[in-house]
Amino acid sequence: MNLISGQIEEIYVHEGMTIGKVNVRGAFLRVPLTFLMDAKIGDTIVIESGVAISKTDPEHPSNI
Repeated sequence: MNLISGQIEEIYVHEGMTIGKVNVRGAFLRVPLTFLMDAKIGDTIVIESGVAISKTDPEHPSNI
């Protein structure tokens, strides 16, 4: 498993899919938000294999 976390900076729709521009340690990734339809700008999310799988609390990070 290759889990990473990052913060959503922008959300937009591309070809019918909701995409998040996510800041991961200064690098930006374009991540499908298919499983997190309630995600919003500023949320910290967990990414697996290039797809957002859950939101996380930045104040109480897990072992990511």
